[in-house]
Amino acid sequence: MKSKLLNKDFISNVLWGNRKQFGLIPDTEDPDWKIWQEKAYSDFYKNTQQSGIGKMVNRMAYHVIERIDFGEKQILEVGPGIIRHLQYIKNKPVKYAICDINEYVLNISEKQLRTAQIPCDTFLLARESSSELPFADESFDIVISFNSLEHLYPLDNYLIETKRILKKGGQLVGGIPCEGGLAWGLGRFLTTRRYVHKNYGINYDKIICWEHPNFADFIIDKLDTHFQRKYLKLHPFFFLPIDFNLVASFIYLHK
Repeated sequence: MKSKLLNKDFISNVLWGNRKQFGLIPDTEDPDWKIWQEKAYSDFYKNTQQSGIGKMVNRMAYHVIERIDFGEKQILEVGPGIIRHLQYIKNKPVKYAICDINEYVLNISEKQLRTAQIPCDTFLLARESSSELPFADESFDIVISFNSLEHLYPLDNYLIETKRILKKGGQLVGGIPCEGGLAWGLGRFLTTRRYVHKNYGINYDKIICWEHPNFADFIIDKLDTHFQRKYLKLHPFFFLPIDFNLVASFIYLHK
């Protein structure tokens, strides 16, 4: 019998989730998923992503916002979180729309924008139809997406919708975790995986398959297919491959 430490499937499962067993589509009746959705997610987000290592890692990609002029622009942000990149926005936009499937997170981001005196509209999306965005064609100059593309499945549907609502020459700006990479997997194994197992008693190797169905290299390939790449940077080691990095920031243009 092989040692678990030498078993490739075991290593893959604890780093990136047991995708062979659980697939990429959530089982809405699964008891672990129900606990995650109804009780654990908001607490997890607050305690692991808004402070400490999680906050530091997420901030690496936000500086891409400094490359964009928001003045007199129509903005949409998908999955805004608490909009930590707000401080990097140059010039105030005409309107800032935000949409998410999580009402708790949406309320936090709305308060952040109103505190900054940026006019905003909020849109709560249903999970089962979240690939359909409630906006007319060519509504926005800029679409922002930080730490959301890894969640969206199937990804092509969302990118087609994003392209539809972007004006010609508009920009898709944001960042993603280097999900599927060695550094990201090890980081989760040593931090958030332990936190989930300790605090909620649910199988995170299952949950992460459904939360992060898309790996970073897959996302970048799809972005290159649907949009024109203007800027892509890996963090913290831009000169090394994805496996040795934690997040990627990007700017893509509507072709």
